[in-house]
Amino acid sequence: MKRSAEAAHVHRLAAGTQLVLSDSDTVILVLRGACATRGARQQPQRLEAGALVLRRATNTQPIDKQVARALGLLQAEPAKPWTVQRLARAVGLSRAAFARRFLAVTGRSPRRLLSELRLGLAASLLESTDDSLAEVALHVGYASEFAFSRAFKRRHGVAPGSFRRQQQGANSSPIRLAA
Repeated sequence: MKRSAEAAHVHRLAAGTQLVLSDSDTVILVLRGACATRGARQQPQRLEAGALVLRRATNTQPIDKQVARALGLLQAEPAKPWTVQRLARAVGLSRAAFARRFLAVTGRSPRRLLSELRLGLAASLLESTDDSLAEVALHVGYASEFAFSRAFKRRHGVAPGSFRRQQQGANSSPIRLAA
């Protein structure tokens, strides 16, 4: 599949860092932890893990409403057994048209974004709760603790239990983003 020339760039920021966004077509996806955003005339808004902020690219190019609705569904129910077909049906598109539009807007396939969302939420739960690994796995949509652990380790480089131990006592102050 041919990728667009404008591939998504992922940047990690240190705690307490402020990022000033100068373009109007930036997408902010918070996969782990939390951040705060503030517009020129707005109060800071805290975004938790799993938050996705889409901005209109230009006044003549509106956000794709079906893709935005699908993103909302994924955020609202990340543990639901979503498939591309189910999401496409939920937003009133064919599977092929939905997959193509989703990739164009987000730079990721629906399945990949859902996986990143689930694992980001899992990381946040591991940092902020004492839930068992099985409970975290179930909460974010994995059928078994084993499947969750494998996916988590592949994404974060460490097992979920080790991740939790590493994060205990770490200062988790939110990253502040100024838009």
